[in-house]
Amino acid sequence: MSVTRLVHRTASTSQSALLLLLPHGGQNLARRNAWASMSADAGRARARREADAAMSRAAASYPVAAGA
Repeated sequence: MSVTRLVHRTASTSQSALLLLLPHGGQNLARRNAWASMSADAGRARARREADAAMSRAAASYPVAAGA
């Protein structure tokens, strides 16, 4: 058996074993990753809204003089 075929067979067997160990072929892991990503996106969106509100308040507090 060639080294290439041995490596391919070992990788294929390892992948099959991993899919057996992960519940539902990794679906739960994918859901967990998606939830973490969505939560991080929501956190960044909240930070952007807060920063925008703070900048708007700061701009309203310091009006620009005419002709400046």
